[in-house]
Amino acid sequence: MISWQRWSVSDVGNRRAENEDALVLRDADGFWAVIDGLGGPDAGRVASAALAYALENLSLQTNLADAVDQLEDVLVAVHEQLLEFSAQQQPARLLGCTAALVRITQGWSLMAWVGDVRLYRWRDRDLKQLGEDHVGFGAEDLTRLIGANTMLPDFLLFKPLPGDRYLLCSDGLHGELGTTRIAYWLARDPVLAQRELLAEALAAGGRDNLSFVLLDIGGDDDEQG
Repeated sequence: MISWQRWSVSDVGNRRAENEDALVLRDADGFWAVIDGLGGPDAGRVASAALAYALENLSLQTNLADAVDQLEDVLVAVHEQLLEFSAQQQPARLLGCTAALVRITQGWSLMAWVGDVRLYRWRDRDLKQLGEDHVGFGAEDLTRLIGANTMLPDFLLFKPLPGDRYLLCSDGLHGELGTTRIAYWLARDPVLAQRELLAEALAAGGRDNLSFVLLDIGGDDDEQG
């Protein structure tokens, strides 16, 4: 059986007045999410909080097909709620978020995402991004967004192995640090990695809110966290 330990951070950064990101940390269920709110402090915080609340209160399905349907349904439901709320504002305003969700079970593991929240895997001293950002040619224009534009989540099955390390992070982190620096810290002790990923992102500018979840995958002899 696989097990896991989790470290996480959500920080306002250096230039924003409020933190519009949200984390979902359901360690006992093997379920985590990083949500990046967009649309300004009021709107972005509302959008990320709405999705976080829905995910925190979800009664998780155990069957893979049912789990995919469930996650898609909740993302669509929040998307429609945000669209409706946005249309009621005078004037209408952007009210949205990007997100990536990770679910790990003993039988299967799944990532769902909309936008540019990323999941990296560190395995055998090699860093790999799982999935691709939903961005245009400029790498800044989101092509999919919960609450606006097209909201079609992508799903990816993956197989965690003992010794893997996973980093689920908003663009406030990966936009400040290149993959070389991310790989450098993921190769270190996870407590050190947690502290230094944040410190280095802030030192590089900290231009956005930044949030991440760091997961260490263990085997039968490790304590589940």
